[in-house]
Amino acid sequence: MPFTHEDLRKYLEKLNIKHKILMHEETYSAKKASAVLGIDLSKIAKTIVFIDENNEPLLVIMPGTRRVNQNQLAKILGKKRIRLAKPDEVLEFTGYEVGAVPPVGHIRPIRTIVDEELLKWDVVSAGGGSVNATLEISPKDIVKLQNAEVMKVP
Repeated sequence: MPFTHEDLRKYLEKLNIKHKILMHEETYSAKKASAVLGIDLSKIAKTIVFIDENNEPLLVIMPGTRRVNQNQLAKILGKKRIRLAKPDEVLEFTGYEVGAVPPVGHIRPIRTIVDEELLKWDVVSAGGGSVNATLEISPKDIVKLQNAEVMKVP
């Protein structure tokens, strides 16, 4: 059974992390979440799950306005290649379904990269654990909770 926004809420409350979970119509993309919530796309923190050549997951959290150059990112990270995770892999590694993956609170620790551009905001909006939920959280808390590496994602 996949995790939901309630699992995410419990996780963040247990750690006493300031956050909000907003409920709304289903949104499966940063662009749609931006439109539905009336939030600038640059303040949407999309969480993308990649898999490297060793079948290890990698989370990349970046502004909704940008796309990842997978080849350049793999090179920077010293990987031969990375690819987008398949829906069953996303669920296996994060505990959440595609379109609902939050930047924190996964089933197991995952190496995480946070784009430095997100740190200019006090609060970002991200996947909220369900396709009809959005998490509002400080990007600094994302970095702290994930023990994330901060860089300019290519």
